[in-house]
Amino acid sequence: MKTTELIKKNKKAIILLAVTIPAENNQQSISIRGTGFMISSDGKFITNAHVYNEIPENEKMFLNAKIMDKDDEKGITHYKDYKVRVIKIDNENDIALMQISETDDKFEIIDGFGDSENIVEGEEVIFMGYPLATELISIGFGITLSANACMISSVKKRGSDGSLHFFMIDTHVNNGSSGSPVFLKDSGKIIGIASGKISQRIPMPDGKIIDIPANMGICRPSKYIEEIINK
Repeated sequence: MKTTELIKKNKKAIILLAVTIPAENNQQSISIRGTGFMISSDGKFITNAHVYNEIPENEKMFLNAKIMDKDDEKGITHYKDYKVRVIKIDNENDIALMQISETDDKFEIIDGFGDSENIVEGEEVIFMGYPLATELISIGFGITLSANACMISSVKKRGSDGSLHFFMIDTHVNNGSSGSPVFLKDSGKIIGIASGKISQRIPMPDGKIIDIPANMGICRPSKYIEEIINK
C-alpha cells in the first residue's frame, strides 16, 4: 500500500489523549498523555495501559479524547473532545481497551489487524500518533498528527514457548507516541502498538540529566490487542 493512502485511510481513527483540567478565568491546564486508535464505530479504542495508569488518580476524571472532526475553509483541521472510560486493562502486555462515552457520534476506525506472530526483521512499518504533542502545542504548532516510516529491527520471542513477546523498530518512540498503531506497510494492517522508548541518560556538570533517545522503539504485537478485545 502507498504510504499516502495508508495515512489518509487511517488518520481520522487516531486519537489524542489529554488531561484537561479547568482553571480560573475560563482557562484550562492541558497535559498530553498519549495516542490511541479507534476499533469500533461506537467509540471503543486502544491505547497503552501505562498511558492511563500514569495519570494521577485525582486527574483521571479529566481524561478526554481529542478526535479529528472537520477541516475549515483554510484547510485547518479542527478537533472534537470526548469523555472516556476504561473497559479493560492488560498491565502485563501494556494494553488498555477504552470507550468514548456520553455521545451518539459514530467514528472512523482502523482497517483491521495483521498476523503479528509471523513478522520478521526488515519488514517496513509505519506508525501514526501525536509525538511531543505538549511541546508542539506550547510553541504554537497546535495539535499535530505525525507519521513515521521505519522497519522492524528486532523480533523478541518468549523463552517459555517461542511466541512473539515484543518487537523493536529502528526509530525512537517520543513522549506522546505511546499508543500509536503500527501498520505493516505492504498490507496496511495493524501489527502492533508503540509502547516505549530506549534512551541513554547522561548526567551533566550542572546536575541536570539529558535524555538522549536511541533509534530503537519498543512495540507490543497486535495479538495482545486482539486478545483484550475478544476476552
